Amino acid sequence: MPTFPLGYTGTVFRNLSNPRNWSPGVLLLWLLVSALAQSGIGVAPPRYELVLAPGDSTTQTVALFSRNTPDQVIEVSLVDWLIDPDGGVKTLPPGSLPYSAAAWLRTALDPFTLERDATHEVRFTVSVPASPELSGSYRAALAFTTEPRPVERKGIVALMRTRALAVVYVTVQGTEQPAAELQGVTVVADEGSGKRYLVADVVNTGNVYLRLNGELRFVDTAGEVARRVALPERVLLREGLVRYRLALPEDLPEDAILAQIEIQPQGPAGGYGGPPLYGEVALR
Repeated sequence: MPTFPLGYTGTVFRNLSNPRNWSPGVLLLWLLVSALAQSGIGVAPPRYELVLAPGDSTTQTVALFSRNTPDQVIEVSLVDWLIDPDGGVKTLPPGSLPYSAAAWLRTALDPFTLERDATHEVRFTVSVPASPELSGSYRAALAFTTEPRPVERKGIVALMRTRALAVVYVTVQGTEQPAAELQGVTVVADEGSGKRYLVADVVNTGNVYLRLNGELRFVDTAGEVARRVALPERVLLREGLVRYRLALPEDLPEDAILAQIEIQPQGPAGGYGGPPLYGEVALR
């Protein structure tokens, strides 16, 4: 299974011009769609952030919709998933990860037909085991995958499958311990283009997932902030790592001498995520 960029839509993950990617007669291609895809299939809402006590359960509904596509048979499955440091999402068989919640989810796994420009609702139940040993955040996802359909790329017939994910976070109520560390703030230059980047790692040292927001500031010789750049939101999974690689603006004032990064973690379901994280690095 390939690694998908988070929220990606409409990209073929095999290079059709490379013969090493060919197989007899057809190729199998994968697409991962965002919840707001302009065509194909999507899910709403794209994520569920649940806080439950041991022994509790809840039933939720996810809507799968089709846009500008013919009728399609949809396969339903439960999967584990992870995010690599650069933000790519990879799906895995259920139960593969130490903090998998796949065994806690129940839903009908029978295939169904999603009609063109229609919506199909799927109900699922999350039941947290009544165990005092559980703590922190767990996760899984409902995967909705189309049957292979033939497409043509550069004269080659391929079979294409599209997958949409509804991700489910489950945090055990009263056991949250949010914590993170900012490490290794540096400025590096691309060997080819010479373009400079600020690189920083954020490591999750707690037991819950976090959402990271913040800003990058550039300070001049007078100690004034010459430029502010908002950081894109990132998800920092339990025991995970987020790597920022932020291009420095080419039109920075000549007297900008310091880059400061400040990140505000947010805990599960919008709760407390710990104190702000701060780092800085000289630009010259």
